[in-house]
Amino acid sequence: MNRKGLSERGQALILIALAAIGLFSFAALAIDGSAAFSDRAHAQNAADTAALAAALTKIRGGDWVQTGLARAGTNGYQNDGQSSIVHVHCPPENGPYAGNHEYVEVVIESNIQTTFGRVVGVNQVHNQVEAVTHVEPPKTASLYSGAAMVALKPNGRGAFRSHGTNETSVIGSGIFVNSNDSCAFEQVGNSEIDTLAGIRIVGGACLHGSITPADAITPGAVPVPYPPENLPPEPTCPQNAVQNSSTLSPGNWSGTFPPRGVTHLQSGIYCVDGMFMVNAHDLLTGDGVLIYMRSGNVHWDGHAQINLTAPTSGPYAGLLLYMPMSNDEGVIINGNSDSSFVGTFLAPASDIQVNGTAGTEGYHSQIIGYTIDLIGTADMRIEYDQNENLIVPYPPRLELVE
Repeated sequence: MNRKGLSERGQALILIALAAIGLFSFAALAIDGSAAFSDRAHAQNAADTAALAAALTKIRGGDWVQTGLARAGTNGYQNDGQSSIVHVHCPPENGPYAGNHEYVEVVIESNIQTTFGRVVGVNQVHNQVEAVTHVEPPKTASLYSGAAMVALKPNGRGAFRSHGTNETSVIGSGIFVNSNDSCAFEQVGNSEIDTLAGIRIVGGACLHGSITPADAITPGAVPVPYPPENLPPEPTCPQNAVQNSSTLSPGNWSGTFPPRGVTHLQSGIYCVDGMFMVNAHDLLTGDGVLIYMRSGNVHWDGHAQINLTAPTSGPYAGLLLYMPMSNDEGVIINGNSDSSFVGTFLAPASDIQVNGTAGTEGYHSQIIGYTIDLIGTADMRIEYDQNENLIVPYPPRLELVE
């Protein structure tokens, strides 16, 4: 008997068996691994859609847990305790959003039975994925987080400028500059700005004056969309304004506004096509008024006395001057120590120039324009109070964050 031949054949069988195991291992890796990878991608999509569906149901006041489970089930994850387990949590139990009730979390665990992996002792592969949705319910809030002065220009130098020798104090709020330019905020001359709430700028600042406190400026702010979102609806005036001696009733007006001889505006909405001009030594008062500039510019002389307050109720509560996106004419506001304003100046397409007032009342306002330019030598004081300015409704928001 040829023992050498038998030995060689035995060794060959061992090598073939080892090779077969290796081939099965590669097959398991290729086929079962591909199945596990495909399931993980599918499970992630199922978790994403389940988290969004649960969050939407939560906003609407429904059974958000059952909605999340049902949506995962329609995508093949039945929460049967064997092939899959689905968890729906609010707030999330782990991670950076744990304990925060504004977030909904869906976790899907799935088990994939192997085909070739059994040969090497791997009977199943376990996947776990998660999705987290930020739920922001509908709310009412001020525009741009209540910044007292907002320059919306998205790019370019000097979206917000302060020059001359004015001293500006912003109380109860701060300043927001939307431009991404390195000199989006530009300060020229010896002007001073004092704002404890700070100046947030998407881009950067070029300073030649003083800011108090010194660390008030924060670059790198998150930009806001332009054209702006969530503007109030444009008002309508069902009748024409009527002048009665020195008093004007609300309504439509074409031409120079207010007409000659008017010193008092009755409460209501004025829809104006023409220049809003207040000359030197003129007097203009009005409580509960909204001036809606459908067309034309605004120019108030610094030697005029202007005392205006916005409506305190209704859909335009807190809105004093409104120029829609279709009107990009300029706004020049020259105040003095006898002038006072309560309410929001909203002119998102307009360049706004403000030569402030040294009066103790100043502006109880939010001033929003395409650009803002603080000019001249007069001091300016803005005291922002959300309750005196425009509040707008915000729809619910859903955002997949993880």
